Amino acid sequence: MLVSQDSYSLDFEEFGESKPTIEFFNIKDYKITANGADVYSTASRAQRFADRDILYDIDVLMVKQEGMDRLKSDNGTRKDDILYLNGNVKYEKADSSSLVAESVEYHELNKTLVGKSPFVFEGRGVKTFGDSFTYDVKNGKMEAQNVRVLIQMRDK
Repeated sequence: MLVSQDSYSLDFEEFGESKPTIEFFNIKDYKITANGADVYSTASRAQRFADRDILYDIDVLMVKQEGMDRLKSDNGTRKDDILYLNGNVKYEKADSSSLVAESVEYHELNKTLVGKSPFVFEGRGVKTFGDSFTYDVKNGKMEAQNVRVLIQMRDK
C-alpha cells in the first residue's frame, strides 16, 4: 500500500475515546499489485481512533479488466474489514449501471456491498427499487428484498 499525505502539524494532548489519535487531510491511498495500482481512494479528511477510522468525502476507483468501478460517499467509518458508508452512497459500474442508497456496508474480505435501507439500482433500461440488498461486487450478482422493477421499453 502506498499513501500520500499533504503537510501536517502535530498537536500533542491527552485523548480519549471521543478524540482521534491522529487526523489526516487530503488523503490519497493506492493499492499496488503486480499489475500496477488497482484501487485508488481519496478522502478530504480522516480521523484515526483506537478502534476505527472515520473518513469524509470518500471516492474509491477500482480498476478491472472491463473498466473502472467507482464508490462514493459523504462519509464512512472503517472498523475491522468493514467500511460503513453513510450519506449519498453511490456505486457506479464500468457498464454504466449504478446503485444508490443512503447507507451501505462494504465488506472488504468478500467484496460485497450490504444495504439495510431503501436503494435504487439502474442499468440497461431497468430501474429497481428495494428495501435491502446484498451485492457481490466481484461477480456482479445482487440479492434484494421487497423489490419493484420498472422496465423502460423502447419505441419501435
